[in-house]
Amino acid sequence: MRIRISSWQNRFVAIYPKAVNARFRSPSNGGSISDGTRGTSASFVCGSFIQLAVSISSDSDSIDEAKFRTNGCGFMIAAADVLCDWLSGKTLSEMHGLNDVELHQAISDELGSFPLERTQCAYVVFQALRNAMAAYRARRIEEFQGEKALICTCFGVSEETIIGAIAENGFTEVEQVSKAYRAGSGCGSCRFLIQELIDMRDE
Repeated sequence: MRIRISSWQNRFVAIYPKAVNARFRSPSNGGSISDGTRGTSASFVCGSFIQLAVSISSDSDSIDEAKFRTNGCGFMIAAADVLCDWLSGKTLSEMHGLNDVELHQAISDELGSFPLERTQCAYVVFQALRNAMAAYRARRIEEFQGEKALICTCFGVSEETIIGAIAENGFTEVEQVSKAYRAGSGCGSCRFLIQELIDMRDE
């Protein structure tokens, strides 16, 4: 799918940096994924939006494919295209909670630093990815058929499993649980819940 490059946002940028311009003119990850999990975000600065879709393998918990659609400027298109490349093949545990530092590094390594007034273009892309992953976790919760609460939605690990692991192995740190069961090693949002379960055992 071709990304339209005639959007009004681009009229305000006369010249893009070379690396940004190359991605802007010929993005390789534009389009949608029919059965993918989607997340959207928008910029309050320029009004542009982006939809980012990911296809996640249930067997390997890795991202098979990532695509985006946007009416944004060249900076947003380039950032999304690079991020989709970076995501491809990544396991959920390799994404380290999608922190801004690592995501921004992946973009700047390929495109260089954005002008200060254009850094928000990258952060809008990051938020779309986070929203896609939040949608994925919500879907995992809906699909979970167990009777016990699901703590780690990225890897489908229940509260019962984690409590049993803590008691059986004497785990005292979240990292120990993550290493043994992967719980907490995906988006990271469940780490505080795992810590609470560890603390309850120590009381």
